[in-house]
Amino acid sequence: MCGIIGAVTESAIKPVLAGLGRLEYRGYDSSGISIVINNEIKTRKVQGKLKKLKHILAEQPLDGEYAIGHTRWATHGKATLINAHPHQCGQVSVVHNGIIENHLQLKQQLLQWGHILKSSTDSEVIPHLINHYLSLQMTQEEAIERTIRQLKGSYALGVLINGVEKNLYAIKQGSPLVISEGNDGAYMASDAMALGRDINKIYYPKDNELIKLNADNVQLCNASLNKKIHYVNNTYYENIISKGKYSSFMEKEIFEQVDLLSNAMSKQQASSYTAINFTKLNKITIVACGTSYYAAAVAKFWFEKYANISVAIDIASEYRYRSPIITDNELTIFVSQSGETADTLAALAYAKSKKAQTLALVNVCNSSIAREAGFFFEIFAGPEIGVASTKAFTCQLAVFYKMCIEAAKQRAFISHTELRKLASYFQLVPYLIKKVLKQSSDMKRLAKKLSTYSNVLFLGRGIVTPIAQEGALKLKEISYIHAEAYAAGELKHGPIALLDEQMPVVVLAPKDSLTDKLLSNIQEVQARNAPVFIIGDACIREYINLQEDEFFELPSIPESILPFITVLPMQLLALYCAQALERNVDQPRNLAKSVTVE
Repeated sequence: MCGIIGAVTESAIKPVLAGLGRLEYRGYDSSGISIVINNEIKTRKVQGKLKKLKHILAEQPLDGEYAIGHTRWATHGKATLINAHPHQCGQVSVVHNGIIENHLQLKQQLLQWGHILKSSTDSEVIPHLINHYLSLQMTQEEAIERTIRQLKGSYALGVLINGVEKNLYAIKQGSPLVISEGNDGAYMASDAMALGRDINKIYYPKDNELIKLNADNVQLCNASLNKKIHYVNNTYYENIISKGKYSSFMEKEIFEQVDLLSNAMSKQQASSYTAINFTKLNKITIVACGTSYYAAAVAKFWFEKYANISVAIDIASEYRYRSPIITDNELTIFVSQSGETADTLAALAYAKSKKAQTLALVNVCNSSIAREAGFFFEIFAGPEIGVASTKAFTCQLAVFYKMCIEAAKQRAFISHTELRKLASYFQLVPYLIKKVLKQSSDMKRLAKKLSTYSNVLFLGRGIVTPIAQEGALKLKEISYIHAEAYAAGELKHGPIALLDEQMPVVVLAPKDSLTDKLLSNIQEVQARNAPVFIIGDACIREYINLQEDEFFELPSIPESILPFITVLPMQLLALYCAQALERNVDQPRNLAKSVTVE
């Protein structure tokens, strides 16, 4: 999940620091850089946010042609200065994203050889091993390759070596890595966004391709380099990393959903869904994590209700450990915003090993999951900087909805009239989202009141139950308020025991076929004196007495598109609660955007 970057250019410190700023969404527990100056590697590290490192380097400037940098999300070892990257041994410095599963065995070996390791990370063994093999008169490439053969786990590495030759090397196994040759040098990074305006073309190395970067070119050390070049708009990422008029990236990305869903109506990929023969499918399995899992839960409702296809949903981190049965004529769909989620990637590898038909839904078309799946659909959300996913969720829903329409059409489970209604309702989504966002001040009032509590229970019924679960997740992620969500019918089966004056209940209550049943659930909550906050249709107020700061009104919404519209208040609620509590909205504690470790 960490961010890594390296540069070989005339003034390497500038693109490295700028790139680390763009990579902070991957982790921000600590940061550091190593740079070759006067035939010596200098390393500067800090505990905490990147701004502390920038401050130190402003007071004590360093610069040179070869540099690597790292921003950390802690796995092995606490977020301390000594555990911060880069890790250095002699004239070898390394930045690492991933996990070395056999690091304890390797550490024991190094201790027997007389090495002294200072950190509690899994990464520190790497520079020590490389330095050890260099001391045995191996070449730089031989020392790295010998080290790599001993590592078990996942990694993307930037290796800086200062010897008779100064060189920057990059290599990966199961973790994301991009390489670029710019007009003024060579670069490597966790993802293309780190490289900003300095490049206009990148390529993605395969696992265990050892790449040497220098000022003249990029070359593959252990095979012939077959580069598939991807061209990048120089200004694209610069525009993405600007908040514009918004207070946070999360707020910006929430309000971007109007235009994104408008664009979803006309994307060329809509015709691509015919590539799936839904008439022959007996089952769909959707595998995902976190927010993507709740998008999958919505998709299950759509496919089963409108296309009559049996759908199973699975948590990616559990999928392959329970030996799932993959049947004939089954489509297995893997959903990941980043396309690099380690659990989802491992689940995909398992499904492929069982000869499953695989499809990926991703936001990055050159990501590992997109490349490994049988075929993929891009969700077209654009880069999402806020750690708490918002626009990617609605864009995932848009792809699932269009897939469902195609499935319903092929299988002829519903009438042509119903099919046309599904399509026409989808056209209403941007308008209704815009309408909800115009009421954001009403949500601020509700959020201010709700933020005074330490625990919150969310309830929903039917197709909006996953949206209630997504609302609880968002609130936890960025406000640090403990929240859980249940299907409202489950209230009597345990959660009702928690209800009292200090346990508020947020009820998602649009007008649909289950409204009457939901009203009974709300009355059960009020009978236990629990504070009630309702996000719902105006008709609810005819039956439930609420203050203005306890109710957020939803417009009239067709049932099939309820998830698109009802998730907006959930996102706004989390955002405004976090702001009321003065949390760091875009960089919540302990979280990172791209979960590239298990």
